[in-house]
Amino acid sequence: MKRLDTILSLLSPGCRLADIGCDHAYIPVAAVSSGAASFAYASDVREGPLSRARENAEKAGLSDRIVLDLADGLENAEKYAPDTVVIAGMGGELIAGIIDKADFVKKGGVRLILQPMTCPEKLRRYLLSAGFAITAERLAKEDRRIYQIIVCEYTKETGNYTETELLTGKNTEDKELLPALYRKYINKYEKIIKGKAASGVDHSFEDKISGELKEKYENNRAL
Repeated sequence: MKRLDTILSLLSPGCRLADIGCDHAYIPVAAVSSGAASFAYASDVREGPLSRARENAEKAGLSDRIVLDLADGLENAEKYAPDTVVIAGMGGELIAGIIDKADFVKKGGVRLILQPMTCPEKLRRYLLSAGFAITAERLAKEDRRIYQIIVCEYTKETGNYTETELLTGKNTEDKELLPALYRKYINKYEKIIKGKAASGVDHSFEDKISGELKEKYENNRAL
């Protein structure tokens, strides 16, 4: 699983991990068993996934090093003192809401590794306006879909991204996948422009983003 491997590669060896929305606990089990994490707190809002997560932890012999919790977001995570928080597989707005409710991640010293399924631009906008510095961005391709992974930490400083960079990031090292990501958004914005033009609605904002995406696409293809 490329997403899982990419997230694991971003963990600092021996970290104390919190995986929010852990589903089957694939990330905590892989992280603790490999030594990428010394301990993991894993939570989900549904008992079904937690039950399967518990089975996976037991099969791996890691029940004493992985705490499983039925909880909403980060509400119970602070007492386990995580220094790394993973929130993957949710919408960007939902991830932003979870982070916004957790004051302890705004004290500094906690790395956030985030993988939004939708609205990465809204997540980045929130992070940058709330004082989180985006320190790394990665791409992972799985089942013909490109996923964006954002690493950040609270610094109190507000960042500055263009509207296009909010969509696609600007710190990614995955140059091979960037053209496909740009093409995805070019197609999306061309459809929006076509729809607005047909309705006689101004589309200058979308034109600007589409133009920037096309320029980035051509520049990256030339590398």
